[in-house]
Parts: sequence; structure tokens; C-alpha cells
Amino acid sequence: MHRRAPGIVLAVLLLPGLAAAAPDVDTVVRQVQERYDATRDLTADVTQEVTVASLGKTITAHGTIAFKKPGKLRLELTEGDVQTIVADGTLLWLYQPKEQQVLKAPFTAAFRSSTPISFLTGVGRIADDFTAALDGEGAEGAEIYLRLTPRRDGSDVGQLRLTVARSGFDIIGAEVHDPLGNVSRLRFEHIRRNTGLDDARFTFEVPKGVDVVAAPIGQ
Repeated sequence: MHRRAPGIVLAVLLLPGLAAAAPDVDTVVRQVQERYDATRDLTADVTQEVTVASLGKTITAHGTIAFKKPGKLRLELTEGDVQTIVADGTLLWLYQPKEQQVLKAPFTAAFRSSTPISFLTGVGRIADDFTAALDGEGAEGAEIYLRLTPRRDGSDVGQLRLTVARSGFDIIGAEVHDPLGNVSRLRFEHIRRNTGLDDARFTFEVPKGVDVVAAPIGQ
């Protein structure tokens, strides 16, 4: 059974933080977009927890992610649910060793403006594509939550909740609910921006003996 690439991981990393004095939501969205616009490349450690509603099971994975404009990313989960996701600006590749297959999709199909991944690729704009709302704060006000709901009907992402560190203005977590009731929780550490990543990091070579199939992403 094909699994969708956790594209939401890509979008979260580039979203910036919020002002220290709890601004209105329009100010938050503007700051988020400005922070993203100023990010040329980014790397971080990531922990992902996916709760599959139909199974009543949560799967945890750990790894790293790297991004570079325009449209390049590499996500490698090496502990837990092992997989590699690479976007080179033309194609998206999802390699699942346990399945012995690589899912492939056109970049434009995988990175639609109606999904949160659009932040990462520059395809969409937050204010244009989502309805945003402030959604509370964490313990002692150290974290602020921002909720984004896609404006376009029929989106395959129901709602996105970002966790923002008030100190440093970094996105350090996200929670994504899809229409089927599945929940993806993400946590980011050791975020590094604008370090001059090499384009070679975003190439993908299909492993020998692995099938390549067209991924059912987007219509």
C-alpha cells in the first residue's frame, strides 16, 4: 500500500517565528512569510510521530532534513520508519527500503500551493492559500501556536498547527491532521539556516533492484 510522502515536514522548517509580544494574526503571518523569504537554505534534525487512525498505532522516526531554494530538499529518516525523500526541483522521489520501491512524482504535482509544503518551495503564499489563526501558547509563554487551514476545497491536508519558539523565532514543531483522522507530529532541533548547501546533496540515485512506480500524489 502506497504511503504519501510526509511533505508537511518540508514546509514547517522554513516558517519563521513570532514577535515576542503576541501580535495579531496578520502580523504573525507577515513575519512568517518574511522569515521564509530570507531563508536560502536550511538543515535540521527531525523527529516524526505518525498516528494512523485505522490502525490505532503511532510510528516514530528520527532523521535529518535539508532544503535549498529553488525547490530542493532531502529528508532522511534513519531510525524507526526508514525512508528518504528527495526533491530536485523537477521530480519528487520517495524511497522506502522496507517496501523495496521508489515512488516518483512530478515536482509540480507534489508541491501544490494548497498544501503546507508550498511554503518550502515558494509555490504559494501563506495569506493567499491558508486561513490563519493564533492558537494559544505553551508553558510559560515560551512557545506560540499558529493554526493554518487550507482555503481551497478538497485539500488533502485538514489542518496544520505550528509550534514557534518565542526566543529565536524558530518553528520547532508541527501537528498535521488529515481528513482521514491521521495525525503527524513533528519536532525540529539544531536548525541551521543559510550555510551554503551544495546542489549535489539534492540528487537521487535509484538503488539497484528497487522498483520505481508513479506516486498517487495530487489530481
